[in-house]
Order: sequence, then C-alpha cells, then structure tokens
Amino acid sequence: MLPREAWLDLARKLDWTFRYVSESQLFPDAPSGTTRVPPDDWRRWEEPFKTSYREYVAAQHEKERAVRAVREAVGRPEHQRRIPRPWLNANKFHGAALPLAEFAAAIGNLRAGRFARDSAWRTMALFGAMDELRHTEIPLLLYHELVKWDPQFDWVHRFYHTNNWVAIAARHLFDELLLAANPIELAIGTNLVFETGFTNLQFVALSGLARDAGDPMFETMVKSIQTDEARHAQIGRSVLEILVESDRAYAQRLVDKWFWRTWHLFSVLTGFSMDYLTPLSARRASFKEFVEEWIVTQFLEVLEAHGLERPWYWDTFLTSLDHYHHMVYASAYTYRATIWFDLVVPGPEERAWLAQKYPASWPALAPVWERVDAGWRESDPDLDFAAHGTAIVTFCDTCQLVLCEGTPARNTAQTLVRGERKYIFCSEPCRWIFEQEPERYAGHLDVVKRVLAGQAPGNLTAILTQYFGLTQETWGRDVERGRYDWLDRPAKPRPPQRSAAEAPDERQP
Repeated sequence: MLPREAWLDLARKLDWTFRYVSESQLFPDAPSGTTRVPPDDWRRWEEPFKTSYREYVAAQHEKERAVRAVREAVGRPEHQRRIPRPWLNANKFHGAALPLAEFAAAIGNLRAGRFARDSAWRTMALFGAMDELRHTEIPLLLYHELVKWDPQFDWVHRFYHTNNWVAIAARHLFDELLLAANPIELAIGTNLVFETGFTNLQFVALSGLARDAGDPMFETMVKSIQTDEARHAQIGRSVLEILVESDRAYAQRLVDKWFWRTWHLFSVLTGFSMDYLTPLSARRASFKEFVEEWIVTQFLEVLEAHGLERPWYWDTFLTSLDHYHHMVYASAYTYRATIWFDLVVPGPEERAWLAQKYPASWPALAPVWERVDAGWRESDPDLDFAAHGTAIVTFCDTCQLVLCEGTPARNTAQTLVRGERKYIFCSEPCRWIFEQEPERYAGHLDVVKRVLAGQAPGNLTAILTQYFGLTQETWGRDVERGRYDWLDRPAKPRPPQRSAAEAPDERQP
C-alpha cells in the first residue's frame, strides 16, 4: 500500500483541462463570484492541514461517541435541574440561534463544493457541508429531550420558523452570508471572519464557562463542534491569500463588511451569556476581555499578515465593546416577553463586577438598572408585565437589531433617504454596508415596517402570540420573577382589621 504522502495530493487535486465548455460556462459569475483574480491563480489554492475522507470519517466517529456518552450521563432533565437558572437560559439562546444556521451553512458549503475554483477547495467545502449537518443535528438531539420539561426549549427548532424579531435579524444575516453568497464571499465572511475568531468565542471560551457553571453537556457539545470549525477556517485564509494579490480592494471590503455584521450578532449572543447569564462564580473574564484576547489580537494579526488595513470603523468597534451588548441586554430585558428565554437583573455583586470590568461605560449604564429596580419595587412580583416595556422599538435597516449603538447619552443612529423611502441605521458602519449594496437590503421590512404595512399587529400581546408565535408558557420572563433577596421592597400596609360582627360568614355560599 502506498504511504499517505504518496497518494493524498493525487486525491485532492482533481482539476482537468476543459474541452467542451468554457471556463465561464463551468463557473458562471453569479454562483462562482466575480473578481480580478485570473482563473489559473486559483489552482494555487492549498489548505494547511490536509485530510482524506477516511481520516475524516474516523475522527468524526470518535467525536460522536464522546457526545453520546455525555448525553447519556448528564443530558437528562434531572441533570439540567442542577444547573443555575440564568445559565440554563444561555443554553436556550445558543440552542435556538445556531443549529438551523448551521444547516444554512451546509447549503453554502454545498454551493462551494460545486462552484469553488479549485478542486481541493471544493473537497474541503464538501467536508464542511457534512460538518454543518452534524452541527445541526447534535443540538437538536440534545435539547429535544428537555422540551417536555421546559417548553422554551422547543424554540431550539421553532426559532427560525417564526417572525420573532431576533429570528428576523439572525435570518437576515445568515440568509445573505450562507444562502446568497458566492464561494469567495462565503470563504471570507464565514471561514475567515466568522469561524476563525468569533466561533472560538462562542464554542471555546463559552465551553470553559459551561464547565465552571456545572454544565458538562453544553461544554462537550460546543467543543465537539468547534474542532470542525478550526478546519473550516483554513479555507478562508487560503482564499484570502490569493484574493489579495489581484483584488485587494474587494478583499478589504468583504473583511470590513462581515467583521461588523458578525460582531453585532456575537456581541448579543455571547455578550449576554458571558456578562449576565453566567453565574458570577464561574466568570473567568468579561466579554470584552474575551473579545480582546480571542478576536482583536488574532484578527489584526491576520490582516497584517495579508497586507490589509484594519476596518475603517475600528475606533467605533472598540467603543462598541464597552457599550453595545449592555444596551441591547437592557433593551431585551425591558421587552423580555418578546423573546423565548428568561433574563436576569444583575444584583449588587454582579454590578460591582461589571463596574470593575467596564469602568468606561458602567457609570452611565448603572442608572438603567436602578430604574428597573424601582419598577420591581413598585410592582407585584407575580405580575411580570408590571415591569415591562409596551411601545414597539425601532430596528436598524441593515443588522435588523434594535437601535442600541452609541452610549446611553448619545445614540449613533443615522438616516438615509433613497427614492421615496427613509432608512434608519444603528450606526455609521451599518449605513455604509447598506450603501455598498442597497439592492440587497432596500426591500427588507423590519418588525415596525411590517406593523405599518399591516402585515403584523401593533398590539403587544397580539404581536407576541399571533406574529412571534410565543405563548404564556414560552415567552420570556424575569428568571426570579422579580423576587430578588437584595431588592428591598417597601412594606405593604396591612388591611384594617374588621370586627367579628363586620366579618362575612364564610359558611354561607
């Protein structure tokens, strides 16, 4: 039998000379992508860590065995009851936001498996498609067992099939990145930006917090997924190396666009979990510190290695690190019935920790939670809607998230008039992304525009149940229902005592 090094390259590089059709017929512009890169240059594409199909299957089999063993040991409802309730809701958020997005990634990789411009790249994309199917199935399997115990876990599967405002924002991003992008944009946006850094934040850093929070099932699940993401990341760097040589401006624009869009998603998804839903005793570092370690340093090294500039909005991003996810969390908490998992009010110890980790922003954010405290003091703790927002908020026409960029003192929302329609954006980078490709975004309607167009009800209860698909069992509440030990409530006056003669006869019907 030939040694591995003697046959692997023969199995990887399977391109041939086209005789009966032209290059443009085999690789049309729309599905393959249009750049200034000469077609022959793509044949230099190489992935750093090569694998064969046999090696791939053997490795995946071992990962499946590990996940199955952990599921049998600690994946039942009786095990989940031991997990701190705030962290359990981090599971619900992660479980809904990512599995079916991974299925969309399988479709993107299958497109690259046909239209990527080098055979080795196409092979890696096909491995990636199989990975993404696995990444879809594992969470759906693990969380399905928990639905009968907590109906909010049903949203792990329901989420992307609803018109929930978070689902609209996530679908808006993933549909463009994974279903509509050509293989070149998919490689830069997904394999380079998304999977090189941001999934490390969600799947590696968060898995460590899961272990400290007493959740080995989540830890094992995300680690099993991330080992595949590391292989996918190779595709992005290899594409970037060739792209920058002939089309540096296009490469820079793709990096700038997808870094900002990905940042907005993960600042909410991972920022909520790390700074609010992780038990204080399990917090190793703040979300900002994790981003600085896992994203900022590594991302800048990649840009420098390929001769690219840091995104033009870099200072805006650094400011956003201190503010954005905190402001979105406060907004989500205020309108918690519009989501499918429960949120928590940070207590005095959590606020002291946040003040230490975010000295530049927390003094302005602390009064927001003081007002929340006041709302709970004045309300019946059993009536969650008593301390809840009622007006419909406004959303960004690019990221589709609430207008929470900037600071509590200065919102950075911007507007743009195009034709007869006015668009609103949470930030200058979101407006810039829109202006680069307005045809991609101009026709999309956020929740507010759907209400104004008569496509969705304007009443809060109606939009929760009829449009978002939530029920009283599944819509979000305060984790403690407002009953916090540290929340001093004013003593309620006792009703006046009535005499025996005034008291009703309880024996009478």
